[in-house]
Amino acid sequence: MIQSFGVINMRGELVGKGGWDWMFNPIFLSLEILLIDLVLAKTYAIESPNIVGSAVLLLFGLIYKWVDFSSQTKLQVYMISVTGLLELAIVSSDFSIDRTLIQSILCVAILVVGVFHISRTRIFMMGNTIRVHGLVGKREFALAKTSVEVREPGISILLRSGELILHEDGGIYRASGIYRPELLRRKLIDEGGAIPHFQRASWAGTLWVFLLVLAMIAFIESALFIMIYWLLPIEGVFLGVGAFFTWIIANICIFNLRIPRYPIDPAADLRNQNRIAVGMWTEIFYENEVWVTKQLFRCGWGHNDYVRHRVPIIGSKICGKWNPLALVIIHITMLIYQMIGVKRRIIYEDFVGALPRTKLEYAASYRYGQEWVPKKFNQENVPVDIQSQMNDLQNDLSRVGLSIDDMHARNFRIDNCSKIQAIDGELYTDGEVFLKSLLVRLIDGRQVRGMEPVLGCNRVVRWVDHRPSVDDIVDIS
Repeated sequence: MIQSFGVINMRGELVGKGGWDWMFNPIFLSLEILLIDLVLAKTYAIESPNIVGSAVLLLFGLIYKWVDFSSQTKLQVYMISVTGLLELAIVSSDFSIDRTLIQSILCVAILVVGVFHISRTRIFMMGNTIRVHGLVGKREFALAKTSVEVREPGISILLRSGELILHEDGGIYRASGIYRPELLRRKLIDEGGAIPHFQRASWAGTLWVFLLVLAMIAFIESALFIMIYWLLPIEGVFLGVGAFFTWIIANICIFNLRIPRYPIDPAADLRNQNRIAVGMWTEIFYENEVWVTKQLFRCGWGHNDYVRHRVPIIGSKICGKWNPLALVIIHITMLIYQMIGVKRRIIYEDFVGALPRTKLEYAASYRYGQEWVPKKFNQENVPVDIQSQMNDLQNDLSRVGLSIDDMHARNFRIDNCSKIQAIDGELYTDGEVFLKSLLVRLIDGRQVRGMEPVLGCNRVVRWVDHRPSVDDIVDIS
């Protein structure tokens, strides 16, 4: 939730501030610098200031400038470049110093600057003006003339911090490390009158993060196999076969470790409200005549039935008080992607007409609010221009570089203007779609027979299973 303290003073209302998980950026950068130093020391015996070490550091700075992770990239590259030139100067002198000490001082400086950046970053709104306080100085913008967007590159889409970008009179101002930038953007648009700046999702989305996790898993599994290979008290041709089967058994045992579920019912505080729908992952509660509250459930809560899923589980695949590690991992992964989809709904609802309004200003985890859409998608309520509306949804999704998944008939509803609204379904970037489809067929293959476009729209996809399809309802109507 945005930290809005309601403080009105000469600065205005504090509506946004820096998020400390942005420190992942300078921490990871520091680790990269130290890793480069370690490789140079262990592989090439470069332990004191060296021309090669200086050149490598300067080259790394150029590459880092090109990727441009945040508004602090320029300052970070400047610090790296100064250190590289300093090392070169030391090489030309008679002064002797340990190279690792130089790199360590650089990393400490990067971390200190990062802390100051997060501590000083504040965004105030007063009347028709927004004021941004940064590491150095402040900027003011007229809300009516300012368009806003969020950029969440790479890993930050999984975090609570990101980048808010303000466009005014052809100029661009980037504020990195903002806590919940998508919610701040919504506040500036809905309450401040700012303009939504058109943006398109990156092709890869979270793909590279997923591949990085797979690489880490592959490394761990390889290490496990090597350890088993070394420890087995057998020799010859039987060693490789024995190690392989022992490795498989070890993995099955690990994946079947039973761990307790989260002890508190995630929807405990909602039980006094009217529950209007129940799904495998979600319970929906009446909030008021405009909004409903959707609560996603951790593994062990809700109707978590994995009986028809292809997972190496011994015993029950219905989650409860104690759950196999494999199912917990799958469940958490799906929850993360569902919440990424919710975040994307908040960002792109200005550009995709069939996405109902969404809000994420709740203290509870895996909870969000959505605009109430009154009518079911059934034979009686099918709009006469349903194909045209679906084509519009297809075109809107294509413009922003997204696809929407799991769009069976129950995930559409009809508003009072006879317009379709996609009330559920995950949003994926073009690069995520292939991998998502592969995993669904691999894990859900027993209950999902394939993927099909809805009314011929290939960015609006349904799983071929037991649930009613839009195409069938439209044909009958």
